[in-house]
Amino acid sequence: MQASAAARATLSRWYWAMPYLAVTVLALSMLAVVWLLQARETAVERDALARDLQWTEQSIRRAMLTTEEFLVQLARDLSAGTLDHDDFQLRANEHLAINPALANLAWVDREHVIAWSAPFDTRDLLAGEILVDDQVEAFQNSALSARLTYGRPYIDARGSAVIEVYAPVLRRGDSLGAIVAVYSIERMLSRLVPARFAEKYRLAVLDRDGGVLTLSSALPPAQEALSLTLALDPPGNGLALQAMAFRPGGAVLRYLPAVLIVGLSLLVLWSLWTLRRHVQRRVRVEKERDQLFDLSLDLLCVIDLDGRFGRCNPAFERVLGHDPRSLPGCSLIDFVHPEDVSETLAMLRRLAGGEPVRFETRCRCADGSYKWLMWSINPVREERLVYAVAHDVTGRKATEDALRAESAFRKAMEDSVVTGLRAIDLSGRIIYVNTAFCRMIGFDEDELVGAGPPFPYWPPEQLAECERNLSMTLSGRAPRSGFEMRILRKNGERFDARFYLSPLIDLTGRQTGWMASITDITEPKRVRAALESAHERFEAVLDGLDAAVFVADARTDEILFANLAFKRIHGFDAVGRTVRGVAVPQPERGDYRVDPRNLSPADVPRELFDGELLHPQSGRWYHVREQATRWVDGRVVRMGIATDITDRKQTAAVAREQEERLQRTSRLITMGEMASTLAHELNQPLAAIANYCAGSVTRLQSGKARTEDVLTAMQKASFQAERAGKIIRRVREFVKKSEPQRCAVDLVEVLEDAIGFADIDAHRTRIRIHTELEPGLPLVYADRIMIEQVLLNLIRNGLDAMADALPEARVLTVRVRTVGADAVEVAVIDRGHGISEEGRAQLFTPFYTTKAEGMGMGLNICRSIVEFHNGRLLVDANPEGGTIFTFTLPTESAIERSARSA
Repeated sequence: MQASAAARATLSRWYWAMPYLAVTVLALSMLAVVWLLQARETAVERDALARDLQWTEQSIRRAMLTTEEFLVQLARDLSAGTLDHDDFQLRANEHLAINPALANLAWVDREHVIAWSAPFDTRDLLAGEILVDDQVEAFQNSALSARLTYGRPYIDARGSAVIEVYAPVLRRGDSLGAIVAVYSIERMLSRLVPARFAEKYRLAVLDRDGGVLTLSSALPPAQEALSLTLALDPPGNGLALQAMAFRPGGAVLRYLPAVLIVGLSLLVLWSLWTLRRHVQRRVRVEKERDQLFDLSLDLLCVIDLDGRFGRCNPAFERVLGHDPRSLPGCSLIDFVHPEDVSETLAMLRRLAGGEPVRFETRCRCADGSYKWLMWSINPVREERLVYAVAHDVTGRKATEDALRAESAFRKAMEDSVVTGLRAIDLSGRIIYVNTAFCRMIGFDEDELVGAGPPFPYWPPEQLAECERNLSMTLSGRAPRSGFEMRILRKNGERFDARFYLSPLIDLTGRQTGWMASITDITEPKRVRAALESAHERFEAVLDGLDAAVFVADARTDEILFANLAFKRIHGFDAVGRTVRGVAVPQPERGDYRVDPRNLSPADVPRELFDGELLHPQSGRWYHVREQATRWVDGRVVRMGIATDITDRKQTAAVAREQEERLQRTSRLITMGEMASTLAHELNQPLAAIANYCAGSVTRLQSGKARTEDVLTAMQKASFQAERAGKIIRRVREFVKKSEPQRCAVDLVEVLEDAIGFADIDAHRTRIRIHTELEPGLPLVYADRIMIEQVLLNLIRNGLDAMADALPEARVLTVRVRTVGADAVEVAVIDRGHGISEEGRAQLFTPFYTTKAEGMGMGLNICRSIVEFHNGRLLVDANPEGGTIFTFTLPTESAIERSARSA
């Protein structure tokens, strides 16, 4: 069967393909015939063009050969001396008259100068002019070859293409010059070619590169022309004559037969294709109609007016189990449930009257069960048939039964809830109450449904308030949180209830009233009152604290609670405002350990911040501690406690000022110890200045002073004065009182100044100070004077420790190097007597000293200064003998990174 179906399909395809194939073969055959005819016509035209072009070329050649013979004769006469100027003019003009292609004739001597020229009114090759460029080359070629020579074509001053021919004039082998004839290429085409050729062809003269020198303009250029090119010899030099045959009608007539054949063929093919589509569409529609009938999920059938089946679709077997082939001839009444027969007969009678009907009935299945079917039947009285569609609604019927059962269940559930439900229409009349509400107020449903205001459960003493609540409900202004109201029971008792309102919407989405749920809140109000009392006691405890306490929402920053101390500081209206809005001292977001806005209730309690902050307005200091915790409603809040520590901070500031004064006193004591040495140091530059000035005065008084000697002395005196001023300025900066000013400092410059002070004692005690500086040291962030004081103190301690050392061991080493990327380390290494373990343990204790005249405050002050700069001061034993003092300072880049991260 499958093979026969495939064979039928193949035959059908060939049946439809044969017309297309026949039309295609016919069109190709006609195109081939047209092409052969046009090819033959083109060959005939090409042969005629070749003959005409050869005749034209021969005509031009004969005219040019005649001119060549004339030029040779003139050259012979000129060589023999029988040709004078008048004879040349006469003969030249006669020849020009009978040769219209010639433009000029001239005699050129051996110096390339034009001696004679004809005609007399010529504007080219004038007598007295000299040949140039290609003319000279052609002249020389003719003299060397002793024969006529054609020059290269060129464009003259008037824009016309010309070509020159040179006939050499020789006498006993010597060149006397040449006779020159100038051809106008345009005249060659217009005068030497017959008029019938100009009407028939479009002629052009081409140079050796294929460029057009001149073109006949009798006919416009054709878009498609048959062309042929033939070399011109003479003159040669690559010149060619091209002829283009004009075809009447152009490409339109040439391609018109092919276009008509192709167009008609395509029209026939399109007609065949349209016919095929129409037939296929009709067949497809018939198949779709049959498939729609056979594949429909609904029951489709044709019934006569007596109620007998004519044709049934396969859905009868799927839905009812009956074979559709066995149903034709059977009556519909035979399958209807006995209880639905009368209704079905009534519907059939209405169909006989021509009225379409819709009805539901139960029909028997093949297994004896029944299913509900929804029938939609339309009669066609002309055919005495009805077309029926039946839909299985058994499931819908079961769903409706289930909905009715569910509705009954919902009713029972509403009657069993303890929350009262009451519905009113848009006019305020009660349209529904549930059993719980009736039990709550003691009235029956019949007494409430249909009642209007005032309602029976309104207390007489609160009628105005109840009417106001009802008006607010009907206008839609009732709060979403509901409202409380006093309710009167039928027995006269009163209780508190909360009403929650929501709009009553029907199935179409239109509001028909208001639904209220009523809850007895007598007991919850009692519990709330107890909680409020507990809350008042809690607030009394917090209000008794001196510290400011507040609670703020972690996300919105809204203050939810504040004690009395907080309100006294920030205002009694602080609750409800934001923490930042009342200028509460609090850290920035980046100072929190975690962002409180990202915390969930599962992440709390959690510590957020513990530190000291300055109040932005009052200038007082507070110790603030914040913790994330859960509020009574479950959201995450920040609880903060701020304690005023201004007095403690002021005490610490006083102590810091005392320490600074002690540091300055230490520097003064140090300078007092160095006073005599500084006086000796200053005595040298001052004495030098006096000597230089005295010497200069003596020389000036003697009158024998030379300017360069006095200038040298004054320069040396100026240098010594600058040296003394630098010593005094350094001492003043070291001892002057100033606030610590941390900035970017070059530690090498600070070390040089400190060593400059210490060099005085070092020279006195014959101790050499050696520095080890790592190249490329970064800038440190420090106070210059304070770090110089630390270096000077440590260097002087090292010098004192080596006062009794051997001469070869008297070397104090100062080493500066980087430690990582964020710090610079300074080490002062001496080779003195060293410090014992017990001494190192007490070294930084105030008033502890190993010197007989020491105060015991120097190292303590040095450690305070280093720690102020976020560094550490350490002391270790030198393996070579002596002590190593080491301290670190932060770099400028490390401070900048810390500031950006903050």
